[in-house]
Amino acid sequence: MEIVLNKEEFLNGIKVVKNITSSKGVQPVLSNILIETISNDRVRFLATDLNLSISIKLKAEVVSEGRITLSAKTLEEITNKLPDKPIVLKLNEETNVVTISCGKTKFELIGISAEEYPKVFDDNQTAEGDKEFEINTGLLNKGIKQTAFSTAQNETGSVLSGVCFNINSNILEMVATDGNRLTRSRKEINSKGEDIIFISPARTLVEVSRIISMVKDERVKFIVKRNKIIFEFDDVTFQSRLIEGTYPKYQQLIPVTNEKTVSIVREELIQAIERVSVMVNERTNIVKFNFENNSLEISTDTPESGSGKDFLDISYEYENLLIAFNYRYILDSLKNMDSKNVKIEMSTNLSASIFKPEGESEEEENNYICLVMPVQVRQ
Repeated sequence: MEIVLNKEEFLNGIKVVKNITSSKGVQPVLSNILIETISNDRVRFLATDLNLSISIKLKAEVVSEGRITLSAKTLEEITNKLPDKPIVLKLNEETNVVTISCGKTKFELIGISAEEYPKVFDDNQTAEGDKEFEINTGLLNKGIKQTAFSTAQNETGSVLSGVCFNINSNILEMVATDGNRLTRSRKEINSKGEDIIFISPARTLVEVSRIISMVKDERVKFIVKRNKIIFEFDDVTFQSRLIEGTYPKYQQLIPVTNEKTVSIVREELIQAIERVSVMVNERTNIVKFNFENNSLEISTDTPESGSGKDFLDISYEYENLLIAFNYRYILDSLKNMDSKNVKIEMSTNLSASIFKPEGESEEEENNYICLVMPVQVRQ
C-alpha cells in the first residue's frame, strides 16, 4: 500500500475516529486505526471498541492498494508535528512497517495486520425490518444537547443511562431522565409513516454531536436495526449498540396542570443562581426558591461556611411557595434554552416543577421542557 494525503485531510480523519479506539481493551489492535484503500482516489479510516464503530472516507492519491492498522495515539502525535505538506504512507507488507514521509521528515511505524481487525460494518447496511429516518443535523444536535445531560451517569447499560427516541406521526421526542429530573425535546421530522421507540446510549449521542461539529453535512440518516443504530453522514458512518429494555412511561410523569406559573428573564435567573451557589453545600447542592409578593428570593445556607441570598422582581400573585432544588439541575436546563424568558410551572413544594422556554404558543413552549423534582428540606 502506498497513499498520499493532504495533511489537513489526514489529521481531520484521525480526529474524527480516534475517540472510538479502545486503549484498555484485551485486543491491542483495538487501540489502532484501520487504514485501507477503497478506490483509486479514496481511503477509509476505521475505529471500533466493539460497542461503537466509526469510519470516514478521505480523498487521497492511491499509488497502490492495501490495508494496515496503526496506533491512533502515535499517528495523531506524529501528524500534529509534521509540516504542512503532502503526507506519504508506504507499507512494507512483509514486516507491517509503515514509512510516513512528509517533506524531509520520516517516521517508521510498526503496525498490526489488518487481518486481525474485527469486521464491524456489514457490507449491506440495511436489511428487511430496518427503519430509516433522516433529520437535519442542527435539529438533532440541539436535541442531544437538551437531553443527554439528564441521563443517569453511573448506571451503564441501564435504560436510564440512555436517551429514549420516540418517533410517532412525524414527531421525534427525545427524552432523558435520571430519576430526579427529566428533559424532553420535540422535533418535527419526516418519518415516512414509520413509528418506533429505541434507547440510545448517552455516550453514543455525545459522539454524534462531536461528529456534527466536525462535518459540514446538513442532514444525517439513521438506520435502526434490532439491537443497533447506524448514523450515515456523507463521508462518515457511525454505529452503536442500542440499550435493550423498556423505558419508563415518561408521559405519566409530566404534570398536566400546574396552577402556579411565573415568567422570569432567563439570563437574570442564571446569574442569580450562580451567585448564590458560591455558598452552597457541595454535597447536597440545595438552593431554595421562595416565591412571594411579586418577588423571588433565591437562597442557600451552609452551617459550616455561611449563607447567600439574591432577589429578583417577578410577577407572582399566588400563595407563598418555598421550594428547594438541586441548583445544578436548574442551570443545566436553563443553559440549554435560547429564549429570553423561562416559564416555571409549579404546584406544591413536593411536586415536580416544569422549566421551559417561554414561546409565542403553548405548542412552541412544549417543544422543550425540563421537569425537576424538588428536594424536601426543613423550613
